[in-house]
Amino acid sequence: MSPLEATNAEIRRRLRNERRRREERRLAELPVRTIDALIAELEEMHLHGRKRVPESFEERLEALDATLPDECRGGELRSRITIAHLMDRLYSIQDCLFRRLPGRDAAGDGSDDEDHELPQAS
Repeated sequence: MSPLEATNAEIRRRLRNERRRREERRLAELPVRTIDALIAELEEMHLHGRKRVPESFEERLEALDATLPDECRGGELRSRITIAHLMDRLYSIQDCLFRRLPGRDAAGDGSDDEDHELPQAS
């Protein structure tokens, strides 16, 4: 293989990897965006004096639960509970999802094991 062919093959490989990473991130962020929308609606209802989650949320909550990884499940995602209770649960799920986003380490700050020091001013 010529150097030009090898370079082109490497470029194609990196492009495929980048597309795959972007798709993984998009799929990982989808439940986060869904939760954001639900929380916004719940906050609006709460501001208007509602106390409980309407039954009309049931289908959306079931759909959200189906997209969650196993370690982020395990709480009450249902209607007819207090809005504050469901919002607390959604924030907890969202925290779990943020810790799992691709490119984040266990500390959740986006850093990795390598030292990334800033250059020193002279």
